[in-house]
Amino acid sequence: MTRHLTTAVLTALAAALVCSLAALAAQASELSDLKSTATPGEYRAEVARIVVTDQEYLKRLEDQSRPVGLLTVTAYNAESSQTDSDPEIAASMRRVRPGTIAVSRDLFDKGWVFGRKVRIEGLGIFEINDLMAARHDKAIDIFLGNNQQAHAFGKRRARVALLSI
Repeated sequence: MTRHLTTAVLTALAAALVCSLAALAAQASELSDLKSTATPGEYRAEVARIVVTDQEYLKRLEDQSRPVGLLTVTAYNAESSQTDSDPEIAASMRRVRPGTIAVSRDLFDKGWVFGRKVRIEGLGIFEINDLMAARHDKAIDIFLGNNQQAHAFGKRRARVALLSI
């Protein structure tokens, strides 16, 4: 399990590095063109503007696409009182089973979609196969086998990471 997480982290870092290198290459080309046409003062001012703008942009991008968060984690089981009219079938049209989780719709809209894997700190790796009711926000619901287990699980806050495996 640790090897898969390490591979996922390395893959994400490699992708970030490639994106950064591409941005730097484009920036270098832009600066080269500017250096040949602008005065030294204009050139220095533009370099300063680009550096500040890129740092702000990268920070905003990082904040928007952060794959790790502190979320509310609860549990559910296949009862019609906790689901829709067909409690055995998840929103992904697959059967619910151990290892299945439902995510809140705000997470789903940010790419936490069916089939993606999620690591919940202290609990393990789960697969997104279901959606929570629209009233929930920044939350995950783990499928458990019965009502007693779900009640015993309770409501927790945990660090959760969206994996790229």
